[in-house]
Amino acid sequence: PLVSAGFSLPDQLCRSVRNTQRQTCRAAQFSLTESVLSHQVLYPILPGLLDYDLSRGSPELEVTVESAPVLDKGGLQVPGEIQQLVEVLTETWKLLSDCQLHAEISSQLIGYLFYFINASLFNSLMERGSERGFFQWSQGVRMRSNLNVLLDWAHTAGLGELALKHTHTLSSAINLLATPRKILLQKSWLDLRSEYPALSPAQLNHLLSLYSPASILKHTWAPSALDQAAAQKNDDILESFDTHHPLVLPDSGYQFQLRSEVTDVWLSEQLDKLKEFICTLSDSKYEVVNATDEQKVQKCNLLCRPDKSSEI
Repeated sequence: PLVSAGFSLPDQLCRSVRNTQRQTCRAAQFSLTESVLSHQVLYPILPGLLDYDLSRGSPELEVTVESAPVLDKGGLQVPGEIQQLVEVLTETWKLLSDCQLHAEISSQLIGYLFYFINASLFNSLMERGSERGFFQWSQGVRMRSNLNVLLDWAHTAGLGELALKHTHTLSSAINLLATPRKILLQKSWLDLRSEYPALSPAQLNHLLSLYSPASILKHTWAPSALDQAAAQKNDDILESFDTHHPLVLPDSGYQFQLRSEVTDVWLSEQLDKLKEFICTLSDSKYEVVNATDEQKVQKCNLLCRPDKSSEI
């Protein structure tokens, strides 16, 4: 049970607080992903990671810490075409930090962004396979360099493992395309399935069947008998946006420690009011059970009525 400032919260209220906390976090998660992933923010700039050629060596490559002021660590170079993507993540991370959100929750919310970036870019990559010459070594090397810029940002922000985890499918597809053609042609279907387990049989078969330039040796990439049926399932080629991990509430590390002494005068006054209100609930818990619908509505209104002294 939650304990604070010398009084215990009834089990029913504890459950209500916990449910409210969950719903608030879910609302924050939905608001963040919807706003950042909207068509006006992130989606228009994601294709740059698949298209930009770092070998062009444009002057914009010299952009450093101003493009990614993550933790005041300089030296991170960001190409102009990918700079906007890094800036979106940077500003989101700064916003979560400025709001003093729990570090674990902040990491999970950023994880959602990487999850959607992975699914969106991977699906775009699969759909563009029909473009002549898109699935080839030079394009794979280009995309690998661009993705490394994004992962470098995550590493600078202390989110390296999180980014790798949520971009694993995209990284696997790009790594396959970035493998020198001569080496790739020496590998069998079973070899590639073992090296790229993040790719489903359908996804792997899609990449190999559209690989360019075509070769008479591509028969070595024919799906095994065990994977033959799964490799032909076109519905399994694209990544789903509905398999993201659930938001987990941390057990500790919050800014407000329930067992610590309250030193803030305003907060102490609000806690005293809350304590008095909880005591009235505890004294009348049996009356609440037998209360009429009208009385329940009155108690609900009392609970929900805003207190001017607690407005932010």
